[in-house]
Amino acid sequence: MCNCTHFRNACNKRMDIDRLTRLIEANPQDEQFLLERGKRYWQQRDIPHCFADYDAAIRLNPESPARQLKEMALQILAFYNRDMYNP
Repeated sequence: MCNCTHFRNACNKRMDIDRLTRLIEANPQDEQFLLERGKRYWQQRDIPHCFADYDAAIRLNPESPARQLKEMALQILAFYNRDMYNP
């Protein structure tokens, strides 16, 4: 059985990233587009691109919500318990 919903969701996320990339190119000073694309990268587990977008948003606005999102992401990535299963 085909998991078409999963495929469609993955395609939608990719299209979202492509659309946000075009918006960032057209509006390089808009931190919100960087923040949103960073969130999409996080959902796809593309951590380097996620952090690059969060860092760019923070450079544009040091008070950006990207700062808190990056801190939370780092806490999630730092969590590791060798006695438990960590997928």
